[in-house]
Amino acid sequence: MADSVASKTRRAGDGTYAFFALACGITWFLEIPWLVATVAHAAPSGYAIAGAGLSALGPTLAAVAIAAPRRELREVFGRWRTNLGWVVLGLFVPMALHLVATLVEVGLGGHPAQWFYPPVRPEHWAALVMFSVFEEFGWRGFAYPRIVRRHGPVLGCLILGAVWGLWHLGMTFSPETGALDTYRFAVLLAELPLWSVVIAWVFERGNRSMAVAIAIHAGAHLDNVTRAPATEVRLQLLRYAVLCVVALLAARSLRAKHAGSELGD
Repeated sequence: MADSVASKTRRAGDGTYAFFALACGITWFLEIPWLVATVAHAAPSGYAIAGAGLSALGPTLAAVAIAAPRRELREVFGRWRTNLGWVVLGLFVPMALHLVATLVEVGLGGHPAQWFYPPVRPEHWAALVMFSVFEEFGWRGFAYPRIVRRHGPVLGCLILGAVWGLWHLGMTFSPETGALDTYRFAVLLAELPLWSVVIAWVFERGNRSMAVAIAIHAGAHLDNVTRAPATEVRLQLLRYAVLCVVALLAARSLRAKHAGSELGD
């Protein structure tokens, strides 16, 4: 009984939800100048553009703020050892899932505007580096191990993905309308919990290496389907259907692995 109480106390004080609040708070604060310009239909200042770019640092800064006093920075930043094959696999997972959906679309007689959406502008490449690196030290480096200890591998990943989607709130304001793009925001809230489960599957098999987590995130920018035409509704639904199937398989595998490890303990 004493061990159970102590375990619950440690979980309650692991900083997970403080991290979520701080990660969102830092990012949203840095985005304020850009959002003000967007809502006012004004050209963003250099300061606003810089703030929007630096907003990617929110999860990492939050992780440092909470982990440093606990002397847990090595746990956040020190996990790199893995088989190179998992890094390569992670890099192409998003592209592979999108390709399956596109092939089905073509089989149904569709004509996709593009098969792939690689980075083509300097800001695309900058986003690939900044967001892949500085998001993942927070989401997978800090939050993932803690949320999984609290809620298990599946529910924990879904919660993490939901917060991850919410974190994107400021990024879904449309420069054209000056308002929140509710459709795009809803898509993120629906997709990122599922992506969180898929990432966890590869992440676990890659020895929880940060190189694997960063590779998967970078892979999403190597084929960034958020730039696809909004008129391709069927293809968007197919991408989501493929993601659902893969996330379900990943969840079953994660649950089985977690159950096996508990039996081993």
